Amino acid sequence: MFGIVPKPLWTREREADARNRMLLSCNNPLIRAGRHNILIDCGIGRKWNEKQKEIYAIEERPRLIEELAAIGLKPSDITILIHTHLHLDHAGWNTQLNAKGELEPVFINARHIVERRELEVARNPNEIQRGTYLASNIGPIDADKGWETYEDAREIVPGISVFRTGGHTFGHVAVRIESGGQKALFIGEMMPTTAHRHLPWIMAYDLYPLETLEMKRALLKECVAKNTLVLMNHDPTCFAVRLKESGGKIEAEKEL
Repeated sequence: MFGIVPKPLWTREREADARNRMLLSCNNPLIRAGRHNILIDCGIGRKWNEKQKEIYAIEERPRLIEELAAIGLKPSDITILIHTHLHLDHAGWNTQLNAKGELEPVFINARHIVERRELEVARNPNEIQRGTYLASNIGPIDADKGWETYEDAREIVPGISVFRTGGHTFGHVAVRIESGGQKALFIGEMMPTTAHRHLPWIMAYDLYPLETLEMKRALLKECVAKNTLVLMNHDPTCFAVRLKESGGKIEAEKEL
């Protein structure tokens, strides 16, 4: 999670267990915009066998579908699913196993929106990418209504837009949200936890770390200047922060 940063440094901010695993969450914002119920990413899903659960130490906490149900929404009520990228921990709820043990789409009425080149890689991953792009999360959507693609940037609905950041993957995107004069940014893997507010703290997962560095530099500067609410991707202790600069360092102040 911290790439070249030595463990004695990053453990000042994040604890690790005996197997060097740290606690993470999959935060998936729900945006209500007019008649639309919009999700950003869809977490890890529940298509995991016991060995995989043990490797990743997947905890039985309230899952995405249950959390939607708690506010009166069914999967069929989601009209747009924005994918920042298609790694296994972001596209897991695209599909599920039905009573026959067959894969089927979960969000049957949603437009699945993804950057074109991200989808191309997910369909044809190389040896490095194969472990993080799972065909079980991709193929059933191909066979159903398919994907809605764009290149580099797009406005999804008024007030919600996506733009390519690259870095983590070539087609990774972030999501800008504006409403009533307020600004928010789902920053994605540019800053997956508040510990990653330090510019050189970049994941070893990132295929293009120098691109991550420059995009993170620009986005953090923008968020400080505009007092943007930053929605966190994997932080287990806070979902939304505001960034402040003090003494040349970026600090994250928890709001939610």
